[in-house]
Amino acid sequence: MPLLNRPDRYGLVSRLLHWAMFAGLVYQFVGANIMTRMAQGKSVFGMVGDTWYNGHKSIGLVLLLLVVARLIWRRTTPLPEWHPALTEVERTIVHRVECALYWLLFVLPVTGYLFVMAGGYGVRLFGLVDLPNPIGKQDWAWIVWMLHVVGAYLLLIVIAWHVGLVIRKHVYERTGLAHRMLPFRR
Repeated sequence: MPLLNRPDRYGLVSRLLHWAMFAGLVYQFVGANIMTRMAQGKSVFGMVGDTWYNGHKSIGLVLLLLVVARLIWRRTTPLPEWHPALTEVERTIVHRVECALYWLLFVLPVTGYLFVMAGGYGVRLFGLVDLPNPIGKQDWAWIVWMLHVVGAYLLLIVIAWHVGLVIRKHVYERTGLAHRMLPFRR
């Protein structure tokens, strides 16, 4: 399996970055729903609220590093050619959806970080190391929290567009579009 992208499909590095981001986002959305709904003093899957919150913050910072790595990789490695089954309109939609995805994948961890620092909550990275707070407690923390929540909902919408287009082209139109990014597919 080639590391680099080929004209007809994505290489191993692109696919690893894509699916690592996918796994991290699934954890983030599930974790966010669990941590914001669990009762004080209760545990879910053996983890208390603080563990869920610190996991969410830690994975958020990992996702920020992943999105930066993806952007660098995307800028320095040629992309595969457009799939021949995509129309010009679909190519425009794909381009805009990808731009929105990258913006949101960058904005969400940044707003999350700003919120926890400005809110005085801090980050205990993977429960091991307290990160320094260069911001200090601020009155505007609620603003970045709102941006973070709205960004999460926008990300869900954009992901739905992304997945919806791929499913429509791959499953219903039988174009094989998903084979370009699926892991373990020849």
